[in-house]
Amino acid sequence: MTRSLTVEELVNATSEELGTYLRSGALNTNALPRSLDYEGLNIEDWERIKRIHFCLADDVHDFISALPDRVRRIKTEHQRENIHTQGEVRGSINWSATLRTRSESGYADRSRFVCNTPYTEYDIAENRVLKRLLWQIHRTVADELQSVEYDWRQEFWTDDQLASFDRLYKQNVHLNRIKDGPAISVSGQDMTTARQSRLPLYTEAYDLYDMFQRLQADTLDADITELLADTLVVPTDTPTLFELFCCFRLIRTLTRFTPGFVLKPIDGESDALAHLESDDTRIEIHHDSTGSLSFHEPLDTTHRPAHAQYARYHDALIDYSDTLESLTGDSHDPVLYSGRPDFIIEIYDISSDERLDSVVLGEIKYSDATQTFKQGLEELLTYRRFANNNGYLIDNPDITLTSLLITNGVTTPGTSDEVTHLNGTNLFDTGIQHHPDWIPSSLRGPIVPT
Repeated sequence: MTRSLTVEELVNATSEELGTYLRSGALNTNALPRSLDYEGLNIEDWERIKRIHFCLADDVHDFISALPDRVRRIKTEHQRENIHTQGEVRGSINWSATLRTRSESGYADRSRFVCNTPYTEYDIAENRVLKRLLWQIHRTVADELQSVEYDWRQEFWTDDQLASFDRLYKQNVHLNRIKDGPAISVSGQDMTTARQSRLPLYTEAYDLYDMFQRLQADTLDADITELLADTLVVPTDTPTLFELFCCFRLIRTLTRFTPGFVLKPIDGESDALAHLESDDTRIEIHHDSTGSLSFHEPLDTTHRPAHAQYARYHDALIDYSDTLESLTGDSHDPVLYSGRPDFIIEIYDISSDERLDSVVLGEIKYSDATQTFKQGLEELLTYRRFANNNGYLIDNPDITLTSLLITNGVTTPGTSDEVTHLNGTNLFDTGIQHHPDWIPSSLRGPIVPT
């Protein structure tokens, strides 16, 4: 009997890759290991993703919540500067400088003064640390989080909280007197001054900005890995989590033979889950997307099949289309077939021109039920027949077509030339000594040691 994987195992096994996941789910509540290892993991736009995780941290949320009261007591320094005036006096008169100024005009204008005028200085070390931190938070929540509609965003940044912070950052009279965040350069001495401040506003700003800098530098100290673990967005739909686990593990396996894969953020902005491009090969991995392929077959309504049973099915599809429009007003072109595999791996030869060389179609079922296995197998074999890229792939001898069915505990004693069946536990194998059957021959290079 093949063992099934639990939700905790799935999250723990993909915790690093789940850092790229920003779609429907919930903030992590599982007890993850605090030693996340991102070494060798290439993530596109990783700096942006880390900023998003930072802004989901409890400490950041608490800091921003307390900010409206604290910013009223922002620290300043009182300075004096020499101001040239005419006809008025601002502050105490600097007589030596005044006489020098008057002498330049031959003492003709006795209304000219140089005054030692007091002013309030906001550009001090503590405020530079504070404003730079707030700028990093504000640009992230405004540009990245505000448009997110998933529940995990609302858990920490409600619409009201976003609007309140935006007003505070843009309109607060004290914050506006500090230089704009992008123009601020925070020095080590600035950080030391903020750390030694007696005001919690600045000591906490130091702690957070120090954490932010270490996060961006990939200095994975214990508090950094804990932040990343606690702010993972984990799919609450377990089959989706299992699908991501399988895709991430397949990518890890492919990396053993073709290093250089780049993970893409899973935020709805890109169809690809990961990609790789070398001098002669481009590989794209798609999850919950058809990529460049089509699995849609419209019904030919101009020719009724001669075979009686096929003709009857043809008529039933047309009846459905016509009746649906009659009852609901919704138009619906008759469709012979429409589907979408759980994942697709497309491999292109780009050495001379862009040519599709190999395709791996995959179906994933989070189940150990025999009936579910049969359903997945039927779906996968149908995808094989209808996969189209300027022609049916199965009819093209120049394209290697591989099919992979992954389940969570189904035992199959036999083998097939059309389909490779794996279980989730098979994907934990890190001691690979040979090329798995599902990897196309064009990718079977030397095995890279882990």
